[in-house]
Amino acid sequence: MNYKEISKGILSAFTVIVISTLLVFLLWKVRYIVGYIFISFAFSLMGRPLMNFLNEKLHISKTISAFTTMFVMLGILTIFFSLFIPLAINQAGNLSLLDTNQLQDTITKQIKLIDEALKSKHIYLFDGNYRQLFMPQYAFKIHKETLQSGFSFIAEIGVSIFSIIFITFFFLREKDLFNRIIIGAAPTNDNDKVVEAITNIKTLLTRYFLGLSLQTFSMFILYIIILGIFKVENMIIIALFCATLNLIPYLGPLIGFFVINLLSISSMFSLGMDFNTQIASNIFWISILYFIAQLLDNAIFQPLIYAKSIKSHPLEIFLVMLIFGVLFGILGVIFAIPGYTVLRVILKSFFSKFKIVQAITKNL
Repeated sequence: MNYKEISKGILSAFTVIVISTLLVFLLWKVRYIVGYIFISFAFSLMGRPLMNFLNEKLHISKTISAFTTMFVMLGILTIFFSLFIPLAINQAGNLSLLDTNQLQDTITKQIKLIDEALKSKHIYLFDGNYRQLFMPQYAFKIHKETLQSGFSFIAEIGVSIFSIIFITFFFLREKDLFNRIIIGAAPTNDNDKVVEAITNIKTLLTRYFLGLSLQTFSMFILYIIILGIFKVENMIIIALFCATLNLIPYLGPLIGFFVINLLSISSMFSLGMDFNTQIASNIFWISILYFIAQLLDNAIFQPLIYAKSIKSHPLEIFLVMLIFGVLFGILGVIFAIPGYTVLRVILKSFFSKFKIVQAITKNL
């Protein structure tokens, strides 16, 4: 091999590296737009059965069918929030009537008992001044920068919602639009392979969303049973909200734990229950039953969904969620599994000759 061929090889490799780096940089810059497209694609999959029914069975035009489907989906979300927001306001009013000093004294006594038991085992966690545990450590002030950040955040949310709605409408109206976008952007002339990959992605994601719906319904029933045992007011709305929160991996159940306990305290307080004799005991058992429900979800519901729909190992899913969370925040955690599913199908379709890709996609 002469020096000219070596130089050409080096130049070719350098060009590939530069182009790849620029492509990754460009994708990173427009990552939110890419996210809007895939979120809209997911919503279009959820609305596709209704869209097909209106357009193919009732012979309604595609535009009107897409508008109707979007209206139904937005209506469901609106009804959901319209049910929960008044409940939250009402329960917040009930909580404002709670004797916080009595609550603090009760919790302090329990912490003192725990501390004394730990000290008998030579374990020291507290310094004896238990009330300081409830003292604020920082004084917060609203600054001009804080307000500007808040308005910017609201504006970004508004743009995101509008973008997703707009893109979803056209994905519903034009069934093959997403396919055409992917085929046009795909760096290959093998359109059949691209179409096959898109079909596999749609199949896996449809099964995944159906599995999530079943999981949400199962958790909803469990929460209804838990709250019904203690006759908590508005238990259907609370259970529905917590079951929806459960869709957010890891963080959702934690938020749901605080929501279900706070609203249960508020409900019991409005019924005239005493905190020391009734509410504290009920909340303890609600927490235990909530924990059992989460164990059922983690041990039965989620493994079935992941194993049957996306065919991935739980540890694999956990690591993927961590990576997506670091890169994209809370939205990254929510859409980590669908995004990873898409990535695995693409790798299997176009890069299956590499051993690491074969290991990742062997179950597909």
